[in-house]
Amino acid sequence: MKKICFLFYLLIAINGFAQDRPNILWLVCEDMSPYLSCYGNTMIKTPNLDRLAEKGIRYTRAHSNGAQCSPSRSTIISGMYAVSLGTDIHREKRPVPDFLYFPKYLRDAGYYTSNNAKQDYNNLKTPKNVWDASGKNATYKDRPDKSKPFFAVFNTGITHMSRVATRTTEGRSSRSVPMDKVIVPPYIPDLPEVRDDISWNMDAVKRMDAWVGQQLKELEQSGEADNTIIFFYADHGGTVPRGKAYVYETGTLVPFIVYFPPRWKHLAGTTIPSVSDRLVSFVDLAPTVLSLCNVSIPDFMVGAPFLGKAANDAQNLRQYIFTFRANQGDTYAPSRAITDGRYKLIWNYQSAYPNGTRQDYQWQMPAQQAWDKAFMAGTIKKPLHLKFWEPVETFELYDIQKDSLETTNLASLPAYKDVLNTLKKALQSMLREQKDLGFIPREYRRVLQKEGALYDVVRKAKIDVSKEISAAEIASLKDPKQLATLLQFLSDKDPVVQYWGASGICGLAKIGLIKNVPKAATNVLQDTSVIPEVKCMLAEAMVYAGDTQRGLDYLLQQLKDGFGPAAACLQNVGVKATPLVKELQQLLTLKSQPPKLKFYIRSILINCGVLPYDRLYDANEKIES
Repeated sequence: MKKICFLFYLLIAINGFAQDRPNILWLVCEDMSPYLSCYGNTMIKTPNLDRLAEKGIRYTRAHSNGAQCSPSRSTIISGMYAVSLGTDIHREKRPVPDFLYFPKYLRDAGYYTSNNAKQDYNNLKTPKNVWDASGKNATYKDRPDKSKPFFAVFNTGITHMSRVATRTTEGRSSRSVPMDKVIVPPYIPDLPEVRDDISWNMDAVKRMDAWVGQQLKELEQSGEADNTIIFFYADHGGTVPRGKAYVYETGTLVPFIVYFPPRWKHLAGTTIPSVSDRLVSFVDLAPTVLSLCNVSIPDFMVGAPFLGKAANDAQNLRQYIFTFRANQGDTYAPSRAITDGRYKLIWNYQSAYPNGTRQDYQWQMPAQQAWDKAFMAGTIKKPLHLKFWEPVETFELYDIQKDSLETTNLASLPAYKDVLNTLKKALQSMLREQKDLGFIPREYRRVLQKEGALYDVVRKAKIDVSKEISAAEIASLKDPKQLATLLQFLSDKDPVVQYWGASGICGLAKIGLIKNVPKAATNVLQDTSVIPEVKCMLAEAMVYAGDTQRGLDYLLQQLKDGFGPAAACLQNVGVKATPLVKELQQLLTLKSQPPKLKFYIRSILINCGVLPYDRLYDANEKIES
């Protein structure tokens, strides 16, 4: 009898221990670099997050992998890089395999999962088995069984770019940071609109901090504070120009704080409180949460737990952080970056395009428009400010410990040759290991995904992803000695390889390294088997290299058909689009034109000098992203 009773109580003890797991609470804000006072921001105070950091772990080297919301969140939810899923183009929803959502593994293990309220995973549909509750009213407080542990996400849009995407500074209420106290980053000209946007955004940061305080108060009132590990982070970098959507530190470095209540400090695997310079990225979030909750990490995840019992195992100590971007609105301009925490390499692949390529959503920031107008007026004189409007350099290398704002490119200096080559090799290896699908242009992805999720399609069709990456690398070099290779790419059977052949030729023509586009390339425009994105790049190259009318005619026809990449090409050629002015003006009058396409038509007309800059947007058109 005693033996039976002992076994009975042992079973209770074992079951109780199995269910005695921490709650996980994520507090997530949007579009914010480390603007908190605990990170050294002297313009404002953020007392609630400062207190959380004082009691927890404040990470100084935490990065979003994607530089925009949807690729960032696609990475977070899957524990895989969005480029491996083809979900790296911002707001291009694609089919994604149902197993790539980590909260479902928490649910299977007995956790209650809630999401309030943003998903934005760049997927067509989130499976029903991911969240117990998802929406603006979702909360851990509504779980039917209060003995269940929870994983709860709360998102706030207070700091989102929409705060400053107002097209004008008029009507903004008074703010707590006076204009003369605003700190303007050196890579942006010091213009009134720039100061106004930064000041206006700092108020949003203060409001966001108050929101965090309210969330912490509700947790305390729920009685769950002593049992809950809290994560706070922003989904990517901030809203100043050259921030969000770029792989500079201003686009991917984020505030990141984790708090452990005393009961669960033993799970941290590090000193608490502390400031950590450990390399952490969003691909690591899913495996970290699963590790803390004692749930097995699926094999498909490529991130590593940075907290928990295995956090300090050699294989989990990250050597590099990998970041990426795909597009600037309708302009497809992929970049990849890698950093070891000291040096950072950015590899830009679309060699014909500048960082300052207009984009329909972000150009609603008065600061961005002011910088653009000043450049067009010729009043921008500093090389660092002009660089934004010139075709990108293929390689950018920065010492981010000495130059955290990435203002001095070291890539061409002999003293840094070994550093450059080491990071190049590491990046090249990373792209191939992860089967980076981000070199497939946008419209062609839509063709491929008719067969299913891109993640599955490339595997079933045995597409040579490494070959596509190599083509993009060669195209990025702006080397006229590679012209023969680029022409060979045009005759390849893979449309992606063809695209990068065309892109490389366009880049050479843009900066005058070739004076004409070879007939072997121009003949492609008549080849019905070639995808339009290839032809658009070649047509743009023809505009630069003297076959202007033929190139413009092709791009105009594609624009009339509503093809976004053609609009991007025509915007990029600047005043060379002038012969199309009358037809573009006619297109602008058509009510059937979608607002985004009208934006690009107006942008082209502004470049041609026939439309004033203040007509870039129509007051009656709403553009969101």
